Amino acid sequence: MTDDTNSVFYYNEEKLSFIIDYLQLDVKDIADVFGTKSNYISKLRDQMHNTLKPMHLHAFSHAFNVPYKIFENKSINSSEKIKAVLEEKEASDNKTIFKNNEQLMENIEGDWYAYFYPSNRFSNLYCIKTTIDKNGDVIDANNNAGKLFMGKNQSMIVKEAFNSKNLVNIIFDNHQVAYNMFHFSLVSKRNHVNREMLNFGFFSRKEIEPDIAKEILGEKKYLQLKMQCDFVERISEYVEVIN
Repeated sequence: MTDDTNSVFYYNEEKLSFIIDYLQLDVKDIADVFGTKSNYISKLRDQMHNTLKPMHLHAFSHAFNVPYKIFENKSINSSEKIKAVLEEKEASDNKTIFKNNEQLMENIEGDWYAYFYPSNRFSNLYCIKTTIDKNGDVIDANNNAGKLFMGKNQSMIVKEAFNSKNLVNIIFDNHQVAYNMFHFSLVSKRNHVNREMLNFGFFSRKEIEPDIAKEILGEKKYLQLKMQCDFVERISEYVEVIN
């Protein structure tokens, strides 16, 4: 049943066809998800037998960020109702800073070597093996454990230092991960000193000779910013004044 503004659907193939048009999806991409050819998807859109299997609908929903309840809930049976569900999903996603990114996870999962200069003037170079699993859990060679949080353009690894229990925050650009070497910004407390510092370094898929790593990093003085004690003291003094 169809009018000028709304279409009523009785089969999941109809819902699928409407979503493809509404979201302007590429039939070839859908065929890849289903493990079939594009002409099969085109024929499927014309069928009205509920021949689509749950495994296909789950795969489609997951791949294209479409709520599965559209297919599961028989009361969501019109173009207007499907639009409402999709718009609600989009609004919810826009409010969420961190969300799953399958391509990024595929690129970043596994072992990496982090290179950066330590805060200690008597130490030379840090090379810390870091492992990221498929769930986004992170652990490094020093038993500092944490989590990967994926944003739209940038992502962040937050770890808790094994001994001090202070947080270590690593921020990087998503698009650079695919090159198997990318730079990061690191904010942490200095070892044995309760003061923050900003550090720049890079991750590499392969372990690199220290001399080459230092050549890539450049001079230490350009890659670190340490918070000065008198900055904290000035804040404390001003707090005393306003209180």
